[in-house]
Amino acid sequence: MSRIKCEICGAEVHSIQIHIKNDHPDWTVDQYREKYPDAPLLSELAIAKLKERDAAARDAEEKVTEEATAPESAPSGGVLRKALHEVFSLGKVKGALNARGEPIPVSVLSSEHPEMVPDVDTNYVFELENLKNALMAFELDIPLYVWGHAGTGKTAMIENICARTKRPMLRIQHTVNTEECQIVGQWTARGGETHFELGPLAMAMKHGWVYLADEYDFALPSVLAVYQPVLEGKPLVIKEADLANRVIRPHKNFRFVATGNTNGSGDETGLYQGTSIQNAANYDRFHMVIEVKYMIEALEVQVLVNQSKIDKLDAEKLVGFANRVRENYDGSKISTPISPRTLIAAAQIGLRKGSYRTGISLAFSNKLNRVDKEVVNGLAQRVFG
Repeated sequence: MSRIKCEICGAEVHSIQIHIKNDHPDWTVDQYREKYPDAPLLSELAIAKLKERDAAARDAEEKVTEEATAPESAPSGGVLRKALHEVFSLGKVKGALNARGEPIPVSVLSSEHPEMVPDVDTNYVFELENLKNALMAFELDIPLYVWGHAGTGKTAMIENICARTKRPMLRIQHTVNTEECQIVGQWTARGGETHFELGPLAMAMKHGWVYLADEYDFALPSVLAVYQPVLEGKPLVIKEADLANRVIRPHKNFRFVATGNTNGSGDETGLYQGTSIQNAANYDRFHMVIEVKYMIEALEVQVLVNQSKIDKLDAEKLVGFANRVRENYDGSKISTPISPRTLIAAAQIGLRKGSYRTGISLAFSNKLNRVDKEVVNGLAQRVFG
């Protein structure tokens, strides 16, 4: 197809806009239009290419829309692709779309075990970057470790992701007394006969559930070593099991997530007695690590309003108080920070008692030693009077 002529220099080009940008930087397209109103800006070939590009973009958008709005009709065990902002009720905020402003598709399961899917908490407020990172780990099938202070919403985030993506989930608490047989399974007597009963890890791997290893850093490193082959994506080999259960291969929908108050290098704060320094080789097998910090003030206010149903102004006062407590903790003036979980309890109690200071006392300051309690009561006095 023929080119068009530039009225400025006589060059033959396909796009005046590109030509002006490259060869006439002192001109603008608007100036060119004004001086040469009848001159074309694009050749026939350029117009055809633009139409092809627009058609391809529309097709891609329609495909995403179809995936995101498809009815829940996948076969049992199947996977649907839905838009992130719709699945998590985020609205079309910029952060919920990709760099091109398009919906981000996420996997929503149609499980054979719906009874294992957590209930949706409509009041839960997601921190968007943590949500997208955790979903990436799920989509890429890589082990995820989530750590941070108590009450920051580590476990709740995973539970609510599973709830909204309809992933069955099994949550296992770890303590210093957790044994390997409690994880992989053991022989039991039933009906006068002995049977090998699969443990929670083996069940999750077999059926394609999310295995949430809660309080991971409370368990002994020697026990956590049982997870290492699984974290590598390999089958679980149970040496003591019968032949039918000796090798458990991971289902395609199986995911491994762990949570803890430390990042495996030990407790630096003195708050989490019972946690221990963990085996570096074990933690190295987590290919994504998310640190969940205390929420920004506006987000914590929204959480407080949603969870305790208090007035926004009261929520702002409570969050302001909590941040003062945390600043004093960071400055080593008190030994315990206040978690969002505790703040919600203080709000709920305070609303019913007619005094948020009473709520703070019953939910938080009564747990503290005498020195810390005096500091906290002084902070509460300055905020609430």
